[in-house]
Amino acid sequence: MKIVQFMASPKYVGAERSFVELSNELAKEDEVVALVVRGCEYKDKFSDAVKVVELRSNPSRLNPLLYIEIAKILRQERPDIVHAHSAKAAQIMERLWRVMGFSFVATKRNSKKSSVFHRIPHVVGVSKEAVKGIEGAKVIYNAITPKKLPNIQKEPIFTIVAIGALRAVKGFDELIEAAAKLPFDFRLWIVGEGEERGRLEKLIEELGVEKRVKLLGWRDDTHILQARAHLQVINSHREGFSRALIEGLFYSDVVISKPVGGSVEILPPDFIYDDPAQKIQEVYENYEDYKRRFARLKAELAPKFHLSQTARRYRELYKEVAG
Repeated sequence: MKIVQFMASPKYVGAERSFVELSNELAKEDEVVALVVRGCEYKDKFSDAVKVVELRSNPSRLNPLLYIEIAKILRQERPDIVHAHSAKAAQIMERLWRVMGFSFVATKRNSKKSSVFHRIPHVVGVSKEAVKGIEGAKVIYNAITPKKLPNIQKEPIFTIVAIGALRAVKGFDELIEAAAKLPFDFRLWIVGEGEERGRLEKLIEELGVEKRVKLLGWRDDTHILQARAHLQVINSHREGFSRALIEGLFYSDVVISKPVGGSVEILPPDFIYDDPAQKIQEVYENYEDYKRRFARLKAELAPKFHLSQTARRYRELYKEVAG
């Protein structure tokens, strides 16, 4: 099967990583063409088995030259299926699909409302929350190919890790404020980069927690950091299905989360919270119990989040849609 995968974002964060990894996994058995926008940060992340086509046109969804360029590529490649990832790519491909009539699937990767997905006949959500209210939508969870962990020593002080782009929606400001209230010694590592860095640095200074809260920037060894920490926290205000949660099933001893998409679908109520300070203290005081219970949960859930399983489900959907 020949598959065109399309992502219209140039940044390399969670959704884009999942896009690249799915393309690489599918290319083990199928012919995959990855369409990426001009100046994208991840074109060198694809395996040699993936044909990468970088678009030349301005990636604005209002640019007619972009549509002409993509249409020309689709006529040349003649794919069996076109798969658009996230709202912008879905909107661009939906307009072309109405004219060209190719077999078409779109994945919705967050819970933010977007009307375009109501106009596409074959929609996939990365969580139930992501496609809530979209008739006929399927759910295929994100997944990863887990990395092998070396022998890891825990940090000597209770360490909390939180991973994600430094954006307001991730709730890192609230997490820092909650951590400042904790009545025990701790370290908080926030792993990621983004436009909120300056504001978060100022908040850390104002609260006087510079020695205990660290902004680590982007890291390639997040799995090591998760394994060294005692607790992983997902404090987002909104998520489709957090990639960090999936990684936590393989690398973290305990993961707790705000009640956001994905988290509420797989985590028991005891691992969901509204008040981060209260929940972190509860985990700290009952750490071994939380660790044992999360180990059982990991044993049950982790096998379902291997990338090979997600790729298999997408292949089945592609065949169903392409006929």
